[in-house]
Amino acid sequence: MLDVYLAVCKPSNTIERGCMTKEKIERKIAVIFATDVVGYSKHMEADESETIHNLRACEAILTGLFEKHDGRLFNTGGDSFLAEFPSAVSAVECAVEFQNAIKERNSSEETSVKLEFRIGINSGDVVKEKDNLLGDGVNIAARLEALAQTNGITVSKVIFDYVKGKTNHEFNDLGIQKVKQNEFQAYDLLLETSQRRKLSKGSTLKKAIIFASIIIIVILGVGFIFFQNQSLKNNGSNSDFAYDLPSKPSLAVLPFALHSKDESKEYISLGMTQNITNALSRSSEIFVISYSSAKKAAATLADPASISKALGVKYLLTGSIQQIGENLRVNVELVDAVDGNNVWVDQMDGKVDNLFLFQDQITENVFENFQINLFSNLIGQRASQFSSVEEMRDVMRFRKLLLTSSKESYLSARELANQLYSKDSASGPANMSMGWIKFQELSMGKAENRQEAIASGKQYARVAHEVMGDGLSLVLGAWMDLFSGEPEAARRKVAKAIEIDSSGDILSGAGNIFLLTGDPEAAKSMFKKSMRLTPFHPAWYSNRLAEALIMLEEYEEAKNVLAPLLSTDGAENVNLREKSRALVALGVIGGIQGDTEGGKEKIKELLLINPDFTISSIKHYLGLMSDKAFLETYLNTAEAMGLPKVQ
Repeated sequence: MLDVYLAVCKPSNTIERGCMTKEKIERKIAVIFATDVVGYSKHMEADESETIHNLRACEAILTGLFEKHDGRLFNTGGDSFLAEFPSAVSAVECAVEFQNAIKERNSSEETSVKLEFRIGINSGDVVKEKDNLLGDGVNIAARLEALAQTNGITVSKVIFDYVKGKTNHEFNDLGIQKVKQNEFQAYDLLLETSQRRKLSKGSTLKKAIIFASIIIIVILGVGFIFFQNQSLKNNGSNSDFAYDLPSKPSLAVLPFALHSKDESKEYISLGMTQNITNALSRSSEIFVISYSSAKKAAATLADPASISKALGVKYLLTGSIQQIGENLRVNVELVDAVDGNNVWVDQMDGKVDNLFLFQDQITENVFENFQINLFSNLIGQRASQFSSVEEMRDVMRFRKLLLTSSKESYLSARELANQLYSKDSASGPANMSMGWIKFQELSMGKAENRQEAIASGKQYARVAHEVMGDGLSLVLGAWMDLFSGEPEAARRKVAKAIEIDSSGDILSGAGNIFLLTGDPEAAKSMFKKSMRLTPFHPAWYSNRLAEALIMLEEYEEAKNVLAPLLSTDGAENVNLREKSRALVALGVIGGIQGDTEGGKEKIKELLLINPDFTISSIKHYLGLMSDKAFLETYLNTAEAMGLPKVQ
């Protein structure tokens, strides 16, 4: 891996080349043993002190076995350990004894935290750097470890060839596995017959790299997440999927676990997961669940099968991130949740500044495994358009603040957006942040000068799109066109946005614009698609879809869409504003259909829970409608059903 020479002025043991000298690299063949703790971050979150105490006890067992079998520990990263051995047999016997010792330890009631390990063993060329070892021999051992099962041992073919006939252990051939540039044959050492499994062969498709620009999380959908009844019925059960599986590869990127209790570093996990999700969503050849729903499912459900059923996808991309100082380790795994097999695993080590490179590598490998044909206009783009990890951190903080419904958080978000823009006025994410602040000012009536705010918002959206080429900057620009009374321009922008990116966030943003510019059929299509991509969607998706259906006079379907917002299963997950909108819509439907009593009952129910809701409240979210005749009918019907004009 490190085929370089170190340039020094006057080293010993050097090769002279003019005034420059180069130190010769020391290489050798070594047997490498790699292991780490499974689910370490979850243990740390549950009980940090006990986890560390138990890890130290396991480490003592491991180092004792290293000494017994002449192994040398040359690198450790908290819960991970790398050692070299003089022979393959020694390394394998050490691994078997260690897994058996851990199993025995975990069977004791006195063990407070039962840690489990994976082990990978490889033999290959390594580079010696002081007491450390580097190179492909080490990298493949680490990837074999990531490929191993919990409590398992996975070895390369060279190790298998060395030990067969010299040990009594049984092995299971996993076939050829390819991870990035490394292709190797892997074997599971079977400690138990239940560990026998079959893995898919790694893809050898020629690499073509595409990476998409960062998509700022949809600011438009402020509201609480609620569960759809259909999804809830299937969660955690062995019943059928909540949705039919798409014909193309379907995937959810679950939040990467962060091996740290330092909440200030949460942005690393959040940013990486969102960036990968957004990058994958740029391809029309893969079906990718929105980040918000993947996060909700992972937090609510216990196992991959239940998550895949609730989201209606076949594959799950999971990972973990460990940061120690400036060092970063990323583990990633692509799982076929239907068949229960690992499709691809990898482990990446580097500095924190390598974060974006890791994201690109992960995205590339997902496309490779699905053998996806890549669009030429996207080749060469990165999974993230952040200029630095610090900028990503600040943008993550900005999103969180802006999605918090309070005056204080809004003011803090505005201040942070200004800071981002002051640092780099040419940054795409910084311009997007400023643009969403202008959107908030305009939508909430806080702009001191409306025309100046619209002009600024248009400029921020334009620069953001020029830099990032994304879909959400076009949605932002479309809102500015709508504020300035240019519905045709707004529709053109969102039509282009969904050509770039067909993610749930973009489709819902486009649905808003189509609805308000008088195209309810397109809005209906957009919201239905976005709701499929976002199974745990915000309540406003349902309200907007219902409003489009009312415009199309499809009243019964509108009532069905609104029902979950008022049901006992979903009501507690719907905020007051969205529940009020649903009750207004049902009241209007009652009035239009001639069910005056039913319509008035819905408005009475609304005023009991939200007495401040008035006709003016409706104008706040429907006032930009181009179809003024429909808007007038909607407002007049709501008033006729008993909704007051003003409080």
